[in-house]
Amino acid sequence: MSTDASTQADGEHRDATDSESSSPDFPALTVTAEGVAERHQQVGTPTLSCVEIMPVQLSFTITLASQSQWKELVDPTFRTHYPTVERGAFVDRLLAELDSSAVYERQSSGTSKAPQWDLAIEGTATEWKQLMWAFIVSSDRDAADRAYQAVSYLEQLLACGLANAGAALAALDFIDTYNLDHSTETFQEHIDAIDGDED
Repeated sequence: MSTDASTQADGEHRDATDSESSSPDFPALTVTAEGVAERHQQVGTPTLSCVEIMPVQLSFTITLASQSQWKELVDPTFRTHYPTVERGAFVDRLLAELDSSAVYERQSSGTSKAPQWDLAIEGTATEWKQLMWAFIVSSDRDAADRAYQAVSYLEQLLACGLANAGAALAALDFIDTYNLDHSTETFQEHIDAIDGDED
């Protein structure tokens, strides 16, 4: 089966915002997800029907505006020996929530990976800093310790290709503001790479 997919003809672009009310302390970050899925739709008459399977290109734009929505996308423990992002599980949730008479499935299994899907979280440096500050538990920890952990989290998100340049700028701001003993090279390289792509 060909994986060539149609975009506009199938009208499968979706702008979605979860119904959960947003938190005033939580920044609104934008998630974009784009990839190929199989559309399973029953065709024919009630007495003689069959299931038509067709590959389609889907595109989602979603706003994350609460802790629970963030945790549905990113492993809140950020363990280095586990996937930071359950890409497959997240894409499956998007497909399941499509308001359609058809059923959509990814063309690969597993909750960790979604090889035919691109995911990205976009936010400004201020939004990434606000996210890290809201996300990291503050009890019994001073601001510098929380900032160092925030920098480590942002580094992991950038390494897995999920965060945008705003995350790198946020990390550099944390390092500068709290005079952290943390290398800035990776973050600067990420920003330089983005600037180079835009030239």
